[in-house]
Amino acid sequence: MRPKKKRNTRSRMLALGVASVLLLAACGSDSETPAADGTDGAGGSTAAPATLKVALDWFPNPDHIALYYAQDNGFFDDQNLTVEFEVPSDVTAGLKLVATNKFDLSIFYQGDMFFASEEGLPVTAVGSLVPQPLNSLMALADSKVQGPDTVSGATIGVAGLPFDDAILQTIRQSQGLSEGDVESVNVGFDLVPALLSKKVDAAIGTYFNIEGIHIESQTGEPPVIVKMSELGVPTYDELIVVANSERLVDDAEYADAVSRFLTAMTEATVAAQADEAGSLESMKQNTEYTDEELEAMVPDTLPLLSSPEGFETGCFSLENWQTFGDWMVDNDLLASAVDPATIATNDYLPGC
Repeated sequence: MRPKKKRNTRSRMLALGVASVLLLAACGSDSETPAADGTDGAGGSTAAPATLKVALDWFPNPDHIALYYAQDNGFFDDQNLTVEFEVPSDVTAGLKLVATNKFDLSIFYQGDMFFASEEGLPVTAVGSLVPQPLNSLMALADSKVQGPDTVSGATIGVAGLPFDDAILQTIRQSQGLSEGDVESVNVGFDLVPALLSKKVDAAIGTYFNIEGIHIESQTGEPPVIVKMSELGVPTYDELIVVANSERLVDDAEYADAVSRFLTAMTEATVAAQADEAGSLESMKQNTEYTDEELEAMVPDTLPLLSSPEGFETGCFSLENWQTFGDWMVDNDLLASAVDPATIATNDYLPGC
């Protein structure tokens, strides 16, 4: 994958900016003098080069549009960053890989940050890549499950994650059902094959913007999709950027590189949303989905990169994190409440 570069320091860059303004006032314009915004006057950054190794949550897919658009269109270059994306051999280990400094950053899931707090892992969520839920209850068009009110007597496929049971319990509670009224089957990550083979009536863990379109391409009919909000699950950020919390405190260069990464990612998000054709081309170069699938997935995914509540791109609502954490406690996923401010921050995105 191609590297890129850019940067946006605040306190130190502000000082440099003031100095450069004074220098320009004294000496007149000079194309080699850094501009007041910390750039080289031509849009590039004056920051020292840095390299970041980023663990992905899954194989490259349209959920990663902002990352690959940034890489393919020079947004990381502008921040003097070389960024290397990698799918780790164990995609469930993203937080531990950052905690042990095997990766500098990881793309992971909001809910797991609460578990990381209980485990004492030194990780912090620093930015939102996908600021709304993509997970869904999904069924084939001809399934007996046509919505949450038709799950009684159904077999639901799950990936075996802790959240699966909590979502099922939330559905049961909303429909007044007992545990025996809905059977769950652990199919691992083979959720789509389990649906297509009709091994299960529906599945939880399928992303409506990815698996939903893939299933339609396989069956010729759009599947039944019930989003998390319709199931009674509080909103959350589906994919987040995670950094090592100890390094953020102890390593100023690392903290600055993280801030520059987030600046590039958020700028690329906005640019990608305004450039559907360019986003599609970037995904065609970086994923294994068919062109036909991507031509549906990419337009469906781009709007999902914006907060439905109007928060700035990349920024968290810690109030929403608190609500989601409370839901986790209520569903026995956590022993006690976790203060979101201890596991997530907007401090490295100046625009928040």
